[in-house]
Amino acid sequence: MASRPPRQYIGQTGPKPSVGRRIAKAVVGLVIAVAMLAGAAVLIDMGLRDFAETRAEAEIKRRVPGSAVEADVTIHGFSMLQQVVQGELDDVDVTFTLGEEGLDRLADNAGFTGAVRIDGGAIALDNEIEVLGAVIPFSVDLEPSLDDDGYLVLTAVGITAAEDVTVDLTRFVDLASVGVRVCSASLLPESIVLTGVSVDGDTVRFTAHGAGVPTDLDALGTRGECASEGAGEAGEEGAEPSA
Repeated sequence: MASRPPRQYIGQTGPKPSVGRRIAKAVVGLVIAVAMLAGAAVLIDMGLRDFAETRAEAEIKRRVPGSAVEADVTIHGFSMLQQVVQGELDDVDVTFTLGEEGLDRLADNAGFTGAVRIDGGAIALDNEIEVLGAVIPFSVDLEPSLDDDGYLVLTAVGITAAEDVTVDLTRFVDLASVGVRVCSASLLPESIVLTGVSVDGDTVRFTAHGAGVPTDLDALGTRGECASEGAGEAGEEGAEPSA
């Protein structure tokens, strides 16, 4: 004869879980809650970092002359939230490009006549000179660099006359006076310093770095300045001729 299960009367409950099991459940619940909060904080931090980088890239594009401007801003550091709370960004890398239009505008603002072009990974300046009653077109090769005072320097390194011209133009064109020097520090906030420049395809590529970059919008709006006076500033409102 099969045994019957024990009767359970109304109001009677089963055995209560042990204290250890209840503590384990509470710990598991707490761990899950903490993990969810940590995940939410990471998502918020990532979103804030992405928003700040996008805004900075847009501001650089607005400041750099010309239409073909590309910009990339990377904010380093473990916690974006912590950096915002402390009021400054620890480590910022910036890359932006300057197209032919913008470079020509900078050269013009620096007081240099002629048309600047970027061709085959090199910068050239097209101009013309009158020699013995004949107008001879020529092209000057320019090499970009940054000096310690915050200027973009385009140094003339060679000259080429138009085809079928046999005149030695170095007798008539002083390459030392052809170069362009324009303040490029003013393209960025004063807390971000240009570190390099090179020709990349049909653009001039700049690299820059900032440490302790303020998050205050007014401070970020303060443009960098070049150490010496007399050269034009490269900006959205144009530059003044170089002395």
